[in-house]
Amino acid sequence: MPITIKLFAHYRELMGKGELSIPMRPGLTVADAFSETIGDRANAELRKSTMFAINESYVPAETKLNDGDRVAFIPPVSGG
Repeated sequence: MPITIKLFAHYRELMGKGELSIPMRPGLTVADAFSETIGDRANAELRKSTMFAINESYVPAETKLNDGDRVAFIPPVSGG
């Protein structure tokens, strides 16, 4: 099953859509999925401040993915 990537705020604007899908492969981590989908489009500071979630639970970037997981990339949001 593919991995579903949910994009929020800046990442949604950057990619022009709110959801992507990538193929699952053994050993795939959240960081790998981020690199494959967002890659060089995000600067290092933005990447360091991004939160990640798998199936609605926050996780570190090194977390391995499983078939059918739903991953969220949540950039910092400012406002008042």
